[in-house]
Amino acid sequence: DMCLADSATTHTILKNNKFFSNLEMQEIKVSTISGTTNIIEGSGRANILLPGGTKLHIKNALYSSKSYRNLLIFKDIRLNGFHIETNNEGNVEYLYITKLHLNKKEVLEKLFAFSYRLYCMYINTVETHAIVNQKFTNQNKFEVWHDRLGHPKTIMM
Repeated sequence: DMCLADSATTHTILKNNKFFSNLEMQEIKVSTISGTTNIIEGSGRANILLPGGTKLHIKNALYSSKSYRNLLIFKDIRLNGFHIETNNEGNVEYLYITKLHLNKKEVLEKLFAFSYRLYCMYINTVETHAIVNQKFTNQNKFEVWHDRLGHPKTIMM
């Protein structure tokens, strides 16, 4: 799904519920340039995968199936421990998502500038699996839990 990284929006807005690990459906009014609208249908925790393999966990993303595109705010990138910087290569502007690794800056993502302060990328769902020892007693029996099911507790096993 196409996504724009935007420094001016206040919340990450996702147009597909497949990105949410926990979604509470509720109508939320939003103020826009054209007035107040009921475009937001819910909110919750979301997980997205950026093109370079960077995973972002967003605590409070908004859900809107009516949105034209996904919007990712810079704040959610920073809350995941990453740094943001712009760089010009030739006459083309890019947004770099970086992290420090062993005191060396590592560029994780390089996003193309779509227009002033908007950077374009494609996002995917995060598909992770955890292997959990069943009942914590038998080392030979394992259960595979998908991350959308949450973390299993001993009473669930």
